[in-house]
Order: sequence, then C-alpha cells, then structure tokens
Amino acid sequence: MKVIAVGDACIDLYQKLERYYPTGNCVDFIINIAKYGLESAVVSVVGTDRYGDEMIEVLKKYKVDSSHMHRKEGKTAVALMDLIGNDRLHTSFDEGVLEGFDLSEEDLQFIKGYDVIHGVIWGKVNHHMPTFKEWGKTVVYDFATDLDDPEIERVLPYVDYGFFSYKQDDAFIRDYLKKAQAKGPKVLIATLGEHGSIAYDGKKYYLQEALPVTVVNTVGAGDSFISGYTYGVIGGQDVPGCLRTAAETSAKIIQMFDPY
Repeated sequence: MKVIAVGDACIDLYQKLERYYPTGNCVDFIINIAKYGLESAVVSVVGTDRYGDEMIEVLKKYKVDSSHMHRKEGKTAVALMDLIGNDRLHTSFDEGVLEGFDLSEEDLQFIKGYDVIHGVIWGKVNHHMPTFKEWGKTVVYDFATDLDDPEIERVLPYVDYGFFSYKQDDAFIRDYLKKAQAKGPKVLIATLGEHGSIAYDGKKYYLQEALPVTVVNTVGAGDSFISGYTYGVIGGQDVPGCLRTAAETSAKIIQMFDPY
C-alpha cells in the first residue's frame, strides 16, 4: 500500500531553546508512516530558504518521496513554539509561502497513484476531498481540536478514518463521535491526551489507555497516533488493534523532543 500526505509543511521554532525542526501535521504523519517501511510521499510547499532545504533533506533521510514538495520563492512557514513543562504551545504562525497553496492538476494526478490519502483541516485541500473520495481512495483525516469548525460538516462525507483531539471520555465526545460518524466515516477517533483515546465505528465505542512513558515533548503525539492507526488499518487490524498500534507509535514519539 502506498500512502501520501497532502497539506501543511512548516518549521517549529523554539526561540528560547534555540531549537527547531521541519514539521507540519502532514510531514510528521508521513515520516512516521515511512518509518514503518511503507512507500510514502508528501505534497506541500516550502520556501527557497535554509528551512526549505532542511525540509527536503529530512524527507529524503526518511525515504519519503519529496518530488512534489514544491519550492516557491519566499519564506518557509514557521510556527513559533514554547515548551511549558513537557507540553508544547504554539504562540504564533507565519504562513510564508504556504499562504495560497493549492494543488495543480499534475499534483492531483500524482496523488491519484496512491492508495491512502492523509489530510488535515487547515491543509488547504478540503475542496479536493470529493475528488479523493470519487477515486475510491482510503482517506485519513485530522480534524484537530476545534470541534465547532464549520469545515467539519463539509468534509465528513469524504473521510474514512477521522481524528479529533479532545480532553477526556465523557458524554459529550461520545455523542459527538456518534453523530459525526453517521455522516459517512467508517471510524471516528478522539485522542484524549493522558486519558488515551476513544473510537466509534457505528456499532460500539472502543477505549485505549495511554501507555505509561516518560514524556519529553507532546508535539507530534497526535500525528504519530494517526500514523500508527493508519498502519493498523493497512495491516487489516480491527479497531482495538489499530488503537493499540496508534498508542504504541505515539508513546515512542512523546519520549523524544522531535516529532518523528
């Protein structure tokens, strides 16, 4: 199975720590997929600066096809970060060349050659979701943290496996997942931080505890979780198996500073 991520690429910059790394939800996801040995690619855009060079280098390091990581004159997107204890905090975001990003017809034909497509709600490709579904691809999608985002309603019918970020297992999130799953997805999952995760497949709820590890940085926890779940789906695992693989993948990442 071939997996492709489409959307955001940026640099996380921790000015106080004088550290940074190439990232973006799509980048983190696809690198963690590539680490499982799957054929992988990413479609996005970076600038013609040093950060753009380093993005290409890290993709090549992990054997991710970067032929459609476009270079555009200007600055690579940068997220300014802070670390509060071991929890990361986004303080600001400069889109740089990511502003106005869209897929070309050639990009679309390239994407069509892959079996699984990953997207994220701010990845600027939501208007292409119906096309991905028409192609019969498996669509994995990161809805992030804003459960009231109007884009959610528009995208749900075109998603197979969707992921939300929430705080705990309660009546609200169970009802939310149930209603959202009825609009098309096969399975919807909410990651719950230290409380693990919950999934709903139209029949029942499934719970997965967070694995006990020493947390260094929570950045990349959600992206790696989605990578692990996707790997489980590709391997034919059932929902509990996918949740376990996702939890194991995420647990490895949060023990490191970088998200892959």
